[in-house]
Amino acid sequence: MLGFDVHEADVDADPPGTVDVVLLDCGIVDGEVLAYCRRLRRRTQAPIIAMTQRVDLQAWLRGHEAGIDDYAVQPFGLQELGARLRLAVAPVREPSPSASAAGSGSGGRRRLVAGPLVVAEESRTVSVHGTRVELRPKEYQLLVALVERVGRAVSREDLVATLWPTGWDGAERALEVHVASLRSKIALPGMISTVRGVGYRMVTPESFHRLTAA
Repeated sequence: MLGFDVHEADVDADPPGTVDVVLLDCGIVDGEVLAYCRRLRRRTQAPIIAMTQRVDLQAWLRGHEAGIDDYAVQPFGLQELGARLRLAVAPVREPSPSASAAGSGSGGRRRLVAGPLVVAEESRTVSVHGTRVELRPKEYQLLVALVERVGRAVSREDLVATLWPTGWDGAERALEVHVASLRSKIALPGMISTVRGVGYRMVTPESFHRLTAA
């Protein structure tokens, strides 16, 4: 399907452990779905995309906490679904001259550096002061979008288009949740700043050091 090898599993069975992405046909996001996602998240860090009839903000937040990374809200076409699947498994961005890069890596993948934070695109790993930080797929995409434009304000519209290119009514609020989660995980207070009326900015390494020394 859409270029992917498909393995079907029932919710009563043990969740699969070795997959690239999970497409969950759940109708609505209820307690049973959330419980299954928590079980699934204990077995795999693969992105979870929920196909659902509807999702409001509260359901989205509960799903995010349980491990759901994205939603495909019915009705949707195969083109939209394929775009979400490809984005989930391969969020690769074109090189940007505003990112600090050291070593191109295989296939042009970069090593992005902003002060103590390092993003290795070849392995899609993130570290802070040499310690690895585990990020969900959308958090990783958000971090790359900010760090490759370090020092520049990135509009909310641009970030929403990067994380949810096919659109979603709850994307603005979802972006705030992902920013808060990313700030918490990298634990570098002040490094991701809010630009009032615009969006967010990853401060330059020099500015970050001035903030931490203040």
